[in-house]
Amino acid sequence: MDADACRSWLAAESRAYADDPCSAQDRLAPTQALFERVVSGDPSDFGVELAWYLTDLCGELWRSEQIEAVLDAVMSWVEAGFGERAAVPVMSLRCRMHLRFGRLEPALVLLDRLTRRAAASPRAVDQAHAARALGGAMSMQRQFATAIVAMREAISLFRACGDRGRWVDIYASISVAHRNLGQRAEEQQVLREGLAIAIEQRRWISACNTGSSLAEELLGDGREEEATLLLHEAETHLRLAGAGGERIAKELFAAQAALAWRRGDAPAAIALMQRVVEDSRRFSMRRQVVHRLKQVARWQQLSGESDAAIATLQEAHALELEDTRESSRMDSATELQRIEVAHAQQLQARAEAHASELADKAAALQQALDLQRQMQAELIERSKLATLGHLLAGVAHEMNTPLGSALTVLSTVTELNAGLVDRLTEGTVSRRHFTTELERCQESAELARRNVEQALALVQSYQHIDARHAQEPTRRAGLPCLIRAAWQRALSPGTALELRCDAALEHELPAEALTEVLLQLFQNVERHAYPGGRAGVVEVVAQLEPRADGDHLRLSVTDAGRGIPADLLPRVFDPYVSTQFGRGRSGLGLFVAQVTVIQRLRGRITVDSTPGQGCRFDIEFPIG
Repeated sequence: MDADACRSWLAAESRAYADDPCSAQDRLAPTQALFERVVSGDPSDFGVELAWYLTDLCGELWRSEQIEAVLDAVMSWVEAGFGERAAVPVMSLRCRMHLRFGRLEPALVLLDRLTRRAAASPRAVDQAHAARALGGAMSMQRQFATAIVAMREAISLFRACGDRGRWVDIYASISVAHRNLGQRAEEQQVLREGLAIAIEQRRWISACNTGSSLAEELLGDGREEEATLLLHEAETHLRLAGAGGERIAKELFAAQAALAWRRGDAPAAIALMQRVVEDSRRFSMRRQVVHRLKQVARWQQLSGESDAAIATLQEAHALELEDTRESSRMDSATELQRIEVAHAQQLQARAEAHASELADKAAALQQALDLQRQMQAELIERSKLATLGHLLAGVAHEMNTPLGSALTVLSTVTELNAGLVDRLTEGTVSRRHFTTELERCQESAELARRNVEQALALVQSYQHIDARHAQEPTRRAGLPCLIRAAWQRALSPGTALELRCDAALEHELPAEALTEVLLQLFQNVERHAYPGGRAGVVEVVAQLEPRADGDHLRLSVTDAGRGIPADLLPRVFDPYVSTQFGRGRSGLGLFVAQVTVIQRLRGRITVDSTPGQGCRFDIEFPIG
């Protein structure tokens, strides 16, 4: 078909789909096959417009992974100027998919471009898509009030231009924003609006999802009769959706589980929600699986199934930790893949365009050099993101145990208190039983307090990791006094270690930052070089070195302890690297010391060690 015939066919297909959205299930496979043939050829306007139609079909059926694949195939075409009529909608969808999967940075970059492009467009529908993406970005940054305004504007624009696309889903996004603002009445009202629009447009999958969500919210308010009616309607909507509703059925089951729990049928509620968890593993994002697991755990706890509740919570926490790691890996891998593809395209274009002329070859070599520099800079940034992901994964691992334990204990205390109140009301509790229950509550509360204190101690240790320092303040100080004060603060009372100090110097020093570094190094010596209270000697030597750019202070901290294993030495300054990780040691001490030296002292720190013969840390920084 020529271009006009292709567009005529696509317009007819789009109208038929809008008339019967549930036909998306039947239209998806042939449209996908056509799209694969189109993208195997040269870039075209039709290819971009076909991609937009195909993503609408995928969205109707809740197939976000397929949407990502389609967008990956045509984004380079959009950036090259093809598909003007569908460009802004495609860019808006790509932006929202970035946000859905937690990729905020590329989403904001793309949002800036599509907003400017929509502002220059005469089509109101382009401005509607830009407002929708803006609302999603505001929600991602927890600016919920602003997000609601933007998404309401998008709905008004879609209505005004008579767009028949899948903008009904915006109501669900607005309801989430109201929920985060604590506005339950507004949240439920928005869900009612979305349900009415979904029914009006015969989008039965969306109607089932929205009705189920609203029923679950009403059950939370104790409005069982209304919720039951909504669930009957949602069952009807699911039947009308046909085979295409497979992925949304779990939302109906979740609301039915909540209703069973409300009616006191705990076994049925737990069994239904466990089915929801299994379906969520197949069709939903990891964070939605975590949400449902926590619901099951709460019901198991309240039903007296403490062991099952703890196991379910542990599974939820493990998924949360994996989600953190996966986000970091996915961001780095996606960006690296994009760079590699761009590099390959540049090489191919350069070879085809400049093969015959020597001058053009020289220009192409310069272009390759510039691209290589850009790739190096971008890879460095990706490395920083990977390190941050590792750091966050470690934080989540450390915080998981105390907070998970505290949550379980507090749930038990809540159950004990509720039972005690019921017995007091009924007048069936004896003094002895009352005292015993209070003692159990007190013991549980004390256990929860200790776990929360442990979590707070971890949080306070993370506060030292802060690279946002201006010029470090200095004060006149005697170096020997500063070293001995840090020694006394760092070591345990009654330590068998001996300090030898050769640092007769008084100068303007960044005392606070230097003390922080010494604390970390002295604590590292006690814990690792001479563990178990062993005796030993630690020697600190200071030397002032005049240089052309000002005086530098070189400080050496030397011990004759166990030394650092050869396989650990290259990673000794990395976060969460420790031979005692998980035994009260976070593995952050030397990482904090390195960050402090680099960012606050504007210097460098190195280590030299031989196993069994001790080690030496050298710190060098300007003081002139």
